[in-house]
Amino acid sequence: MYLSNLLWKSWRKKKLKIVSIPSKIRKLLKKFKKKLLVIKAGGGIVTNSKGKILFIKRKNKWDLPKGKKEKGENIATSALREVEEETGVKKLKINNFKTITYHIFKRDGKYQLKETYWYEMTSDYKGKLTPQTAEDIEKVCWKKPDKLEKIVKSSYKNIQRLFGIV
Repeated sequence: MYLSNLLWKSWRKKKLKIVSIPSKIRKLLKKFKKKLLVIKAGGGIVTNSKGKILFIKRKNKWDLPKGKKEKGENIATSALREVEEETGVKKLKINNFKTITYHIFKRDGKYQLKETYWYEMTSDYKGKLTPQTAEDIEKVCWKKPDKLEKIVKSSYKNIQRLFGIV
């Protein structure tokens, strides 16, 4: 059996967890949040009825659909909206909250902290996948679990951590 299949099955059965944040790191995170602009975002790890996982390709890297929370919106609603906007996939259902990831980036000369809330989602949508080109998304596709390891290894570290590949 491929390592990617084992990773995916373990992840789906909740045997593979994201490492918890030790208290010293939690304190450091609080300090970062006080000093940096915090951008809250929601995203989805979406599977279909065939067990395939939804990915987007942006700036030549495989990624998962996600995006900023809008004013007045709760984070779960943001995640659903962003997945649909970026991919065209409809009939999304949140099954579970997965985890939160963090990364610091620089925009317009200022450092910002992106706090992304990830949800496990499913959809039985069989329609056309539509990349949101205004967000530089080049491609949207469903990937088989046996392709997971290769795709995730060529993605961002936070995505690799979500799937336990780092």
